[in-house]
Amino acid sequence: MKASRTGTAFSAFPSILMLTLFYSLAIHMRQSLGGWPNSIGEGGFPPSLVIHAGVTVDFFTLMLLSSVFIAPVVVFVCLAVDRWNRYAPYVALYAALFFVGWALMHLAPEPFLYWWRD
Repeated sequence: MKASRTGTAFSAFPSILMLTLFYSLAIHMRQSLGGWPNSIGEGGFPPSLVIHAGVTVDFFTLMLLSSVFIAPVVVFVCLAVDRWNRYAPYVALYAALFFVGWALMHLAPEPFLYWWRD
């Protein structure tokens, strides 16, 4: 089976968006606060930063849950149904690229990661 560019792009796009949201949040936070947050939570954040953080956390959570719980089931179903076999690699790629993106998120500055993890 030859992978299509369109299928590969659709599989990669959510992880690229996740990384873009994550690192743009780090930049937005650094610029808005003049540094990294001094405490856990969003206390004292400007409204636009709170919205940006909420969207980023929600998107990351959606990606995590879909990659861990939904993608394996979808791959299994795709492999079980002959007509859908060709979609299994793209769903697997989607899940794999989430974990690659998650690893790349760990390259952010430690004070930001400390805030993110809590």
